[in-house]
Amino acid sequence: MSAAPESRAGRHEWVDAGRGLAIVLVALYHATDWLSVGFDTTAWHAASAVLATLRMPLFFVLAGLFAGKWLAASWRSLWNSKLSLFVWVFLVWGAIGSLASVVGRLLQGYEIAEFSPPAILRAWLLSPIAPRFELWFIWALALFFVAAKLLRRVDPRIQLTVAALVSAAALSGWETPNIGWSGVLKYFVFFLAGLYLKEHVLRLGRRRPGPLLFGAVAAWAALSIAVPLFGLRTVPGLYFVNCVLGVVAGVMIARVLVRVPRLPAIGANTLPVYLTHTPVIILTTVVLVLLDGIVPLDVLVPVLPPLVALTAITLSLVLSGLASRGLFAILYRAPHRLSVLAAR
Repeated sequence: MSAAPESRAGRHEWVDAGRGLAIVLVALYHATDWLSVGFDTTAWHAASAVLATLRMPLFFVLAGLFAGKWLAASWRSLWNSKLSLFVWVFLVWGAIGSLASVVGRLLQGYEIAEFSPPAILRAWLLSPIAPRFELWFIWALALFFVAAKLLRRVDPRIQLTVAALVSAAALSGWETPNIGWSGVLKYFVFFLAGLYLKEHVLRLGRRRPGPLLFGAVAAWAALSIAVPLFGLRTVPGLYFVNCVLGVVAGVMIARVLVRVPRLPAIGANTLPVYLTHTPVIILTTVVLVLLDGIVPLDVLVPVLPPLVALTAITLSLVLSGLASRGLFAILYRAPHRLSVLAAR
């Protein structure tokens, strides 16, 4: 199930806009979460709960959309082009995230004595099997590429059915002790949907909006409000349906947002944003908390989460751009030796 290749300019710009939308919502979620330490972000938490059914499902569908070529590629090619990068940035930014997390926890009121360097090191060493922080997404994505390649001879209908049943259970409240393990169970079906239902997704992106699509978007919005409002998250299968509708809504919204300046460009370069934005948000929050009371911030509080999220995205892209030309390029690019060692 693959589409004929198209030029990037006229290709599927809504795909990059969709990725941009997803990463903006991820940054907004983390900004809202960390800013709640010192500011009232209740309204933004409520908005984040509504948008949750669009954010990660759309991200994983779009991640799987052009992954089909890796099913036929050699394991060496997959490692050199994808997996070595995922492994490298996961470990490097896991170390950075561990330090940023200490700063964040101190901001939340923890005492410095509560942090043990051996415990921090142990958690980082165990992260390849028990991922931490927002990096679980990178870990899950690497696992999804490997799993999809291993399962390539299994009927896609069987894969999608089994993954959908597991996702429906996991999204209905079946949680594991680890955020990454839970994420794999919840979202593998969406990666597979992008992979095996590619033509259907692309057709959805080209289809002229009509009553059916408007109805699907309206149903998504209604469910997304009703589920947290009435505590329906654990109703078996309901949240899964909500997430499926969220993908449809995400595609429709992405088509509208194609002309938003810089959004498709951000969507075409999400990795540095995903890796960098949380440490930037934590440090920005520390500065804002220290300034609160010294500088009048009250007027900004209602819009702080989107302001901080957009600042973090901008700084992430600036930092990755500066790093790309020097020694710090290793923050975003796997050393050549890593690929060579694995290929031997």
